[in-house]
Amino acid sequence: MVQLLREHPKAFLVAETDSRKVVGYCVCSTERRLAHLISIGVLREYRRRKVATSLIQESLDQLSSKVREVWLEVNTANEEAVKFYEEFGFKGIMIIDNYYSDGSPALRMRLTLNHASQEGAAPPRESTS
Repeated sequence: MVQLLREHPKAFLVAETDSRKVVGYCVCSTERRLAHLISIGVLREYRRRKVATSLIQESLDQLSSKVREVWLEVNTANEEAVKFYEEFGFKGIMIIDNYYSDGSPALRMRLTLNHASQEGAAPPRESTS
């Protein structure tokens, strides 16, 4: 986690308790109009308390004015995580074989942020038919 913080300090969110104990984090990188959700984690004893939901939502809120798409990878065997990301509108777009160090595949997922994609877009063309 410390290495991720050093590499991506501007895109690193943490969730803390009232006593300032870090219980979760979310890290994204951005390049032009694309964001990559690199990692999200929540301490086991704080799972199922909407910590990850809050972290993802805050990340998406911060990214929405800057990027058009957010991508992530998730282990294909982690059906619970896939469903979690689908609840935010992420859609599976491809399988990446041997993605993880143990050789397991990842599902690449993409979320298009509509309001960000409209900024700076060319105006719609009129039909000539």
